[in-house]
Amino acid sequence: MTTFREKAEAQTEQVIGQMLGDELLVREGQSRLRKADSAEPSEDRAKERDEDRAKGADQGIVRDERGQEQPKDKARAQQVSRVDKGGDPPGKKA
Repeated sequence: MTTFREKAEAQTEQVIGQMLGDELLVREGQSRLRKADSAEPSEDRAKERDEDRAKGADQGIVRDERGQEQPKDKARAQQVSRVDKGGDPPGKKA
């Protein structure tokens, strides 16, 4: 389970406990939230990268240091022409 999801579930548990007046449920939610905060977030990111690679995400697109998608071969990407096929977005007309 991702850290984000674990935090969301812990916060939900706390809110429900507060609505019901169940102090035990509130404390359990707080405990889960602290545990999720102490989890290493880089593990989640590394796991996501591995999943992307397993899905065949290596199709000429890479992520830079800011996490933005960039073409693997910038010069080739700039030279590729695109021909308009009717309902396509604006591009080079045939």
